[in-house]
Amino acid sequence: MSTPMAVDEGGFEADIELDEYDSSDPFDLSESAAKMLEQEVNGGDSRKGDRIKLRYDRNGQAILTATQYVGVVSLRNGPTIQIQPKAAGTNLLYLLQYAQDTTATTFESETPFQQGRTFFDAFGTLYEAELRRVLNRGLQTDYQRQSSTENRVRGRINLQRQLQRQPPTPTEFECTYDELTSDTPVNRAILYATSILLGIVSDRSIARSLRQHHQSLRRRVTLTPVTVSEVNAIQLNRLSEHYEDILRLARIVISNSFVGELEAGSSASFAMLVNMNTVFEKAVERAFGTVVDEREGWDMEPQDKTRSLLTGGKHQVTLKPDVTVYDDTNSVRLVADAKWKTDTPSNDDFYQMSSYMLARDTPGVLVYPDCDGMNATEAEVANQYPLTLTELSTAVDCNSSDAFARHLEGEVRDVLQSSITTTDSMC
Repeated sequence: MSTPMAVDEGGFEADIELDEYDSSDPFDLSESAAKMLEQEVNGGDSRKGDRIKLRYDRNGQAILTATQYVGVVSLRNGPTIQIQPKAAGTNLLYLLQYAQDTTATTFESETPFQQGRTFFDAFGTLYEAELRRVLNRGLQTDYQRQSSTENRVRGRINLQRQLQRQPPTPTEFECTYDELTSDTPVNRAILYATSILLGIVSDRSIARSLRQHHQSLRRRVTLTPVTVSEVNAIQLNRLSEHYEDILRLARIVISNSFVGELEAGSSASFAMLVNMNTVFEKAVERAFGTVVDEREGWDMEPQDKTRSLLTGGKHQVTLKPDVTVYDDTNSVRLVADAKWKTDTPSNDDFYQMSSYMLARDTPGVLVYPDCDGMNATEAEVANQYPLTLTELSTAVDCNSSDAFARHLEGEVRDVLQSSITTTDSMC
């Protein structure tokens, strides 16, 4: 990662627009653009499989196929590609807020965002509302170590630099001191994330609000690239706990972004792609956690490691369903896994869930987004364990984030109750 992304007043216009899992029409793709896509967007140790699949037709033209990753990619000397999710309907903003468990509600009445727009317009709306809340509360300040040349002694003199830079009879002093400043790691992180979003959102009103916050931050904070490891190292305290939500959103921006080197004669290159399966997993985990908490003594563990089905030998397999539900006797009553897909379940879905169920001797639930009932059905594993395939109504007509949350949790409550009742009747 190099210099921060240039801030664009009006966002961008995509050359190619795709929905999840859709393919583009054939087009000419430059060698440098193909190289960036394959080596930088899809490649690297942090990538798991292709984010955007590339193939060529018999005429040598490129065809791109989207996966579960949504967002924006501007290829070097190539097109700008936008991929949008479709299983959330007009509730993308509410799904993002619910999945991230953010507290901002001001966007519902105060922002002009029209639901159903791009992923990053929705994300930018949520980010802007959280950033505005932080700025209204006040920027975090902290004492940071500073080094500068002063005409009087301040703090303590840095002897090594003093001897190197100043004459025997100095008129200036090389000082090191602690200064209370807003130029802290957490503020640099949210400023950097803001600068990235400004180049991605396409709604001008959202870009305008973000730019105002960006300018306010720039007056007190240094704009510099921030890495994911630097974000993860940030520790909040009682005085800065109001940063928790915005820092979570900034981490998503920074961890899913690529800002390329600007080469002479080439266009700017950047990418920000977010895995919608991860967003959906977090929403499902939160919904199950909320519903299970209603039962005294019950508990829900997300990504709970369970024993392998393999016995003996050197190889062990770690099984981690998205949701594991324990009752008040600490017995597992249900395992569930979230799959953000818009087509029918794959064999891998069934194999994976069967492993979870057999390892825990318990019923299972495969949770999909809204697919018009295509994936809602019942099955059985090993002629013993009920397997429910259910769809959460992510595209239901809702007029507020609270209504969306109530609807989602109501459906999870019904699924949990049905699975528990079925299990009890088998005993």
